[in-house]
Amino acid sequence: MRRVVADSWDLERGVKLKPGIAGICAAACLLRGTAARADPGTMQRAPGDAAAIATNPIDYATARFERVVHALRIDEPITIDGKLTEAAWQRAEPANHFIQWNPHPGLPASEDTDVRFVYDAQNLYVGVRCWDSDSRHLTVNGLERDFASGNQDGVGIFIDSLHDGQSGFYFATNPVGAHHDVQYSGDETYRNVDWEGVWDVKVTVDDSGWTAEFIVPFKTLRFSNAAHQEWGVNMMRRIRRANEDSHWSPLPRRYRVGRASMAGTLTGLDDIHQGRNLKIKPFAIAKTLDTGLPAGTEHVDGGLDVKYGLTESMTLDLGYRTDFSQVEADQQQVNLTRFNLFFPEKRELFLENAGIFGIATAAGPSGSTSDNVIPFFSRRIGLSSSGSPIPIVGGARLSGRTGPYEVGMLGMMTGRQGTIRSTDFLVGRVRRTFRGQSTIGALLTSRTSASPDDNRLYGVDTFLRFFEKLEVSSYLMKTDTTSRKGQDQARRLGVAWREDDWTLGGQYEAVQPNFNPEVGFVRRTDMGHYSTDLSWRPRPQNSPRIRNYTLGTTADFYAASSTGALQTRQQSVNTGLSFQSGASLGATVSNTFDRLVVPFAIYPGVNIPAGDYQYASMALNYTSDQSRQIEGGATLNTGAFWDGHATSITGTLNMKPNYHVNVALNLSQSDVRLPQGDFATTVVGARVLYGFSTRAFLYSFLQYNATTNQFSANTRFNLIHRPLSDLFVVYNERRETTSGALLERGLIVKFTNMFDF
Repeated sequence: MRRVVADSWDLERGVKLKPGIAGICAAACLLRGTAARADPGTMQRAPGDAAAIATNPIDYATARFERVVHALRIDEPITIDGKLTEAAWQRAEPANHFIQWNPHPGLPASEDTDVRFVYDAQNLYVGVRCWDSDSRHLTVNGLERDFASGNQDGVGIFIDSLHDGQSGFYFATNPVGAHHDVQYSGDETYRNVDWEGVWDVKVTVDDSGWTAEFIVPFKTLRFSNAAHQEWGVNMMRRIRRANEDSHWSPLPRRYRVGRASMAGTLTGLDDIHQGRNLKIKPFAIAKTLDTGLPAGTEHVDGGLDVKYGLTESMTLDLGYRTDFSQVEADQQQVNLTRFNLFFPEKRELFLENAGIFGIATAAGPSGSTSDNVIPFFSRRIGLSSSGSPIPIVGGARLSGRTGPYEVGMLGMMTGRQGTIRSTDFLVGRVRRTFRGQSTIGALLTSRTSASPDDNRLYGVDTFLRFFEKLEVSSYLMKTDTTSRKGQDQARRLGVAWREDDWTLGGQYEAVQPNFNPEVGFVRRTDMGHYSTDLSWRPRPQNSPRIRNYTLGTTADFYAASSTGALQTRQQSVNTGLSFQSGASLGATVSNTFDRLVVPFAIYPGVNIPAGDYQYASMALNYTSDQSRQIEGGATLNTGAFWDGHATSITGTLNMKPNYHVNVALNLSQSDVRLPQGDFATTVVGARVLYGFSTRAFLYSFLQYNATTNQFSANTRFNLIHRPLSDLFVVYNERRETTSGALLERGLIVKFTNMFDF
């Protein structure tokens, strides 16, 4: 039998503060029964009906003030083994009474979770006890770093160590001890999943649940020099078989755990210091490349990256002969549109504090694949337009926060590569936070080289949030290119109102024909864009299968900015279901008008003539429960296309026989029939991952493109021999499939070692 324990303070305070979170927790304890609390291994709870609790809604705006936990200072050592057997853990105050975020927002979590904080002069230790009445059926799908946390059981700790209500670090694990970390900024607006810090965790599982023991060195975090500190803190627990998420400091459904302004408080942190906060990371790399010609190439190189904390929240990165070799290949995409494809950044140096350089919009952070304009796009540095590496001689990057200001500066110099000249890149960014969650900022980018056609971008932006629900964003940008004068501006104004069950938004954007951000990304120029969207996600009451319905509509109108003539009009209606298991089903009907001023080459030898086109299509999509050992999803899009017809299918199939192995198959296929000619495209991919442990992995990514008749393979072995220190052995090959001719083959061995002071 399991039973929950409530401190008398919780019960007394809960009675006084109803309706509220403490009242809900107190009611839960009273209904389920209470017992004396001893150590982390004795807390139990009797079964109860959570649906009978919480007749009053939570006041989320004030609930965080009730969530306060005290960290215990210790002198005795802590062994990180996932067992919480040291006496210090029993003396530490627990943070518990988690509140559901899904599937029943505001109700107590179905299983208990206790979190305790202790610390010494160098480290913060976090002990988490996840009680589970069915621990034999925990869902675990991976050992890899930055595992897919939504598909399995897990627990995470969010720490706002600057206590500015804007930023923080998130550390998470699953029942086999995999690592997942995220850096947040802009009060959850920017989520940098590629950030990696120095920390560790160990996990054990027993008959009544599982235990995670974290160690986070203070030099991994950013905090002030005050003698007595308070930090923002929140914790999240996921029970995947019930598709349940809960938080210690409760959150409305429209927010996530990185919402620093709604975190609770961690007190008791006295006389702690970050140390010198100096990280030196040398690397050595050896490459051999065979292009099918008689003479291959071999290359041995090395370099040095240095990271130094100038202040508690300002970081300087220096690189000499910085290596930006990608150990992971881009996934190929089929482009049947007139506009550029977006490939995300994967290189390590550009990912630290990346959110500072972004432009927030009322529809989400800049840098998403739906953005038309991204003023700073780091892939422009060190990579050609075709994705080939360009050597980077060196550079520096300054990023962080000083008072209410976020500051980012970047300077890079690339070397000569064939016909590409040596180029200097400079980026400057400043953004000020005011009224807690609103910002105003400015951005400058510059690209200069030996050629006379230099390029600069100047921009200002603002993001305003009112009443926690109304968002207003805007930007104004101008480029200066020697050969393209006049008509070189871009501007945008967006407004959105967000509720838990519905969202209403609208946006106006104009990009003039000579707007040319050569250190950025622009999908479509010479246009004025008006868009609206409405999404409604009602939840049925007490449905055992359906979590919510979806009904939405969008409308987009594009007109030429130079003439005002209509270019594109697209209207769509979508509907769908999200199931309690995590599966989803949806359908979208779209009607599109397109005006081509000049012919458009959609495929080699197939050109769409200039003229007006109107066509309708329908898309169906399904995603299965991603926590299962075999899962996947598919999208079917069919209907009229220009002056013909097109059917496209994309699908994924993932097989996870255990948490060591993950095999993912991907298919993208289109069949297009036009009066100008018929054609088909097919891209097939397979990703295979084998995790030997949480520190050793073998990856393989295979792709076949029937349009280009090419096969490519990217296979790499990664050994994490110490935190942020890796050994990579990478093999790449690309072949022409009709003749079997070798186009490129290479072997890369890369070794890095982080010295942390």
